[in-house]
Amino acid sequence: MRIKGYGASQQGQPGAGRERAASFRARHSVGERIRGRVERRDPSGLYWVRIGGEELLARLEVQTEPGDELLFVVRALSPEIHLQALQGEAAADDLPFLVQRFRAARESFEQHATPLLAVLAGIPPVLALRQEGLGIALSGDAEAAGLYGQAQDLLGRLNESLAGKSGAEALYLPWLLPGLRRQEIVRRATGGKGFAEASLSGFSAECGGLEARLLSRPGQCSLRLLVERPEHAGPVQVELAALVRDGLGVEAEFLGVSRLAATGGAGVLGEVLGDVPLWASGGLNTRV
Repeated sequence: MRIKGYGASQQGQPGAGRERAASFRARHSVGERIRGRVERRDPSGLYWVRIGGEELLARLEVQTEPGDELLFVVRALSPEIHLQALQGEAAADDLPFLVQRFRAARESFEQHATPLLAVLAGIPPVLALRQEGLGIALSGDAEAAGLYGQAQDLLGRLNESLAGKSGAEALYLPWLLPGLRRQEIVRRATGGKGFAEASLSGFSAECGGLEARLLSRPGQCSLRLLVERPEHAGPVQVELAALVRDGLGVEAEFLGVSRLAATGGAGVLGEVLGDVPLWASGGLNTRV
């Protein structure tokens, strides 16, 4: 639910509403679970929900009636407060809940760090330079550093849950392609002889949804790109090739650009949850 305003006593008093919003942000954090009671339906179609002694006017995406008690997870605190109603009692460390919490923390970081990431995008595609640039930027922005730390801590818990289950490791490296938002990486070892694969997803203002698929072994690498708008994929294709060259010391065999299928765009972490196919394009069978 997205919070539209505060209790009836505050209608017509936007200043008081802002103060209550600030109070809510000060008392809660992204990923926190909180309980609320549905008080009544507003003529606008929204609902008044009481949380912690305050009434919030909100849009609910679940079937509910006045008097119902719901469990919410805090998805975002800025630019607006966004709570999502949970169905049942999700275990604190189950994979879907951890992915949800990570994505919420990532969103908060990326919203706050938009200017910082724009500066990183101007650094040449050299891994060490971009990673160092992020470290320098975070050292000068305590809030951004805290939000980034929250996202990485949640990803660490996610990887603890994944250990021994899927052979996959989740990564969040916003410095890698700082022009993308909602980045996710899943990396797997695929057997002997040094074979490995990595999947990256994100969103580009130019390309829309984007996925990159990389298969590698020592001395060889293949790369395929899937995007919503393939006609705008040229710059990110060049950037990815440069990063592979710098990181692996080889020229990637580029397998082309495909249009991202309807099942794509949900983020590659959905692969470890079984929510989306491993290859959103319908299959990548080329071996290096």
